[in-house]
Amino acid sequence: MQMDRAIFQLKAGVEATSLYILICALMDEGKAATLENVRNQWTGSDEALSAGLEELIRLGVLSPTPPDGQTPLKVQPTESWNWKE
Repeated sequence: MQMDRAIFQLKAGVEATSLYILICALMDEGKAATLENVRNQWTGSDEALSAGLEELIRLGVLSPTPPDGQTPLKVQPTESWNWKE
């Protein structure tokens, strides 16, 4: 999955933007973008990861997913993002 540069226009926080880039990179490598795989690559704190995840869900960039760590995170099309914030 190619990263959409519109993420920078969305003006999400640093954690959310970094998380989006990491998810896209995992997918580009052919790896499942599960929370477990993301956690293995994430260099920040668990709190920052949770905050980034919550923000991406709130902004409509990610679909809400069960917090089981094995379910792949689903990136929504740019048209579905919440541009009103």
